[in-house]
Amino acid sequence: MQRVEITGSNIKRMDTETASPVTVVRRDEIKATGANTVREVLDTLTSFDTGTLRDDGSSNSFASGASGASMRGLGKGATLVLVNGKRVSNYAFADGGKETFVNLDAIPADAVERIEVVKDGASAVYGSDALAGVINIITRKSYQGVTVSANYQQALEKSIGKQSTVGLLAGYGDLEKDGYNVFFNVEGYKRDGYKLAKVIDMYPSWHKDVYSPAFGDPSLYSFPGNLNQAASGGNPAVRQAVKGCAVTNSSNLCTSDLTGINPWSDGAERVNLYSALHFKLSDTTRGFAEVSYSETRTDYEPLPFAMAAGSPWSWFDGNKKQSQLVQKPRLPANSAYNPYNFPVGLDYRFLDSNLDWSAPSKATQYRVMAGLEGSFGAWEWKSTIGRTGGDGTSRSRGPHRDRMPAAIVSGEYKLGGPNSDALLNSMFPVIGTDAELSTNFIDGQLNRELMQLPGGALSLALGAELRQEKMYIKSLDNVMNAEIIGQGSLWIDGQRNLKAAYAELNAPVLKGLELNAAVRVDKAPGFSSHLSPKFGAMWKVTPKLMLRGTVAGGFRAPNIPETLGKVGLTGFFNSQLDPKRCDTATKIRDILRTGTAADRSDATTAYNSGCLTSIPVMISSSSTLKPETSRSITLGFVAEPIKNWSVALDYFKIERKDEINYRDVSYVLAREDNAGYSDKLVRNTISDTDRRFAARANELRPGSNISWGVGTLQSMLLSYENFGKTDTQGIDIDLNGRISAGDYGTVTLGLATTYALKLRYWDIDANQYRPNTIGLLGNPRVVSVFSTAWRNGPLTAGVRVNYTSKQALNYDETDQETWGEAGCRARLEGVGRTNLPCNVASDVRTDLNFAYTGIKNLRLLANINNVFDRDRPINVRTGYSLRPRTLKVGAEYTF
Repeated sequence: MQRVEITGSNIKRMDTETASPVTVVRRDEIKATGANTVREVLDTLTSFDTGTLRDDGSSNSFASGASGASMRGLGKGATLVLVNGKRVSNYAFADGGKETFVNLDAIPADAVERIEVVKDGASAVYGSDALAGVINIITRKSYQGVTVSANYQQALEKSIGKQSTVGLLAGYGDLEKDGYNVFFNVEGYKRDGYKLAKVIDMYPSWHKDVYSPAFGDPSLYSFPGNLNQAASGGNPAVRQAVKGCAVTNSSNLCTSDLTGINPWSDGAERVNLYSALHFKLSDTTRGFAEVSYSETRTDYEPLPFAMAAGSPWSWFDGNKKQSQLVQKPRLPANSAYNPYNFPVGLDYRFLDSNLDWSAPSKATQYRVMAGLEGSFGAWEWKSTIGRTGGDGTSRSRGPHRDRMPAAIVSGEYKLGGPNSDALLNSMFPVIGTDAELSTNFIDGQLNRELMQLPGGALSLALGAELRQEKMYIKSLDNVMNAEIIGQGSLWIDGQRNLKAAYAELNAPVLKGLELNAAVRVDKAPGFSSHLSPKFGAMWKVTPKLMLRGTVAGGFRAPNIPETLGKVGLTGFFNSQLDPKRCDTATKIRDILRTGTAADRSDATTAYNSGCLTSIPVMISSSSTLKPETSRSITLGFVAEPIKNWSVALDYFKIERKDEINYRDVSYVLAREDNAGYSDKLVRNTISDTDRRFAARANELRPGSNISWGVGTLQSMLLSYENFGKTDTQGIDIDLNGRISAGDYGTVTLGLATTYALKLRYWDIDANQYRPNTIGLLGNPRVVSVFSTAWRNGPLTAGVRVNYTSKQALNYDETDQETWGEAGCRARLEGVGRTNLPCNVASDVRTDLNFAYTGIKNLRLLANINNVFDRDRPINVRTGYSLRPRTLKVGAEYTF
């Protein structure tokens, strides 16, 4: 039998079972999921974190335009993604300005032969980043002929979510007969974006009543806007439409309907290329080369910039390391738009037709490598040299801190237009970030059988690796110089060399008992050499029962953004709950909802200023960081109780220590008055807008006596530290079976389940773990996928049922009071929707798939996802989320 490479080991073997639990998703199974991308395939795995960054909807991310991979709740930095067992280029941008990761969208799904997922720590084999597991995407090794393919998908209602994929696969040569095989695969993908107006009537009434009171309402931040000035200095309060406004509400305030331009899904285009050459040099030596290249583009179309009268703009200047404040422009008494003899503020949105607010995010990724492999004597050897890299650009527009307010005050800018291109480009210059990274690598590996043991050959693998990494990320100069209102900056520029040596020993000490040991030593600048061990055991008690287990130590080296940043990450943490303002904000919102249309709009603004607020934050790098480390344990069995039926059960525990992170924003806010945290926060004074909201609430409900205790947050200063720990535990269960129905075909069944036991984070002050978050929002206890397929001749039909258990509404103990059962009930009573649940119920989604190969050289495919058109469970905290029924059809033809 031919020995093959198995993900998670450097030793080739004939038996594909290993001590580590490995999930394998093969090409037919990938097709059955209806997935258009590698990310969509991984979303079907129960060990995968589906809430991880994806390109659609991530316009505010520092890594916009990409989709990442995460397992076991440990984040993208703890999951290593490989292609054919080798590292590929990271995305040019770091998520959050910190987290480096592989962009799954840059891997052509059509070239994938199978995906192997190692569900335990594998740093002893692969080095840094493999703490939670390894995802090895394995492409075709050879191909002869030409195959063209095309797929199209869209929702059956509203024609939204259109996705199309075309592919070409061509190859020539037989490795054994001709001495070579070369093939290439090119794949094009397109996703159409759509706006809120397309789907707004699909949203239930509770979304507006509970989650977003102003949902779908015309905006008071409009064009040509509204005058807005609180009473002060003997001048009366002002709230009225700017002259020339064509559309007003019942309060005679100017409005603009934004549903037609409010983005609800972002368009994307990708081209991915993969090519491979395998050739024989002699009977004992072979060569190989691979080239992969991708271009990805996500077209974000954010709403045009809007401003509200009142509090000054605030953001953080990373160069000067100080907060910036710019006063909102007020129309002077002599302005053509101001009928009063005193300055007035302005609520306004810059909807000029000749001002382009599109914000595309573009990136390229590539890998070029070549190598030789062969044998001499008892040794097998393999050596590879290559380079990975990529670049990225993100562009948008932002308000200039000086020119935008000055143009409004001077009257040079005309409210409601028209305004010249030159003026608009001056007021809102192009902003963005550029990024580039590369890795040069060379590695070598030796394998041999040392001796025969009672259970088989004692096998040894030895290897070494050298990598040189470079990374550059920098915001454009106008952003770096804090010239753009509210825009955070980032500047990273560094390189480093990493070296590693490793060894692995596989010992079948007895018939049925196999022991495996691996050790790897890694060295990177800034810390001592790190040793990662792993030990595994596999015992075939009977031909029908195998016991297995692993113990491993893992690590993640501090990356370039965490250690070599020149200017710390500056930006905004959005949707944050401010514990010193949220109660007051909620009370004001509930009262203002009972008022006029203008009051209802203000209700959302007041609530957001305390319960969904944005906080300017700067996070600095550190040159003294240590590597993150982990200890992982797996223990389980694989059994075949009856013929053609197998069950695997594996317990896992991963504890990560010395986590590199910054203090959680909500955690710092909850400890604002404690020593060690008070100096991290700066607050604004209570603003005129705050006072106006409170005064109006007291007017609508006399005797309320509502007032703000503190102003909004102006800035927060944080830095990367080694301080955290995470403990994640659970059980994976996999059941598979096959039933023969004779002339009626064959039925296969599978059930994959992850039962989470613990996900806990460390409290550094209390020196103990915080409460378990399993069962809370975002961390369901049970995720399960049941699949069955019936095959009869050329026809295949299958069903997939996806299950997620219920969840509470609070994320952790810090928001238990506000989003626990009591807090939720109080919120619902305040809006008269007491019939809604204060949890997220369990969820079931059913998908169908079909394939037909009865026509020569042609394969037809069809998928219906969410066949019963079942909505996601009600979630009053995060609102309604679309999940339409979709149809996908596809075809492959081989010449």
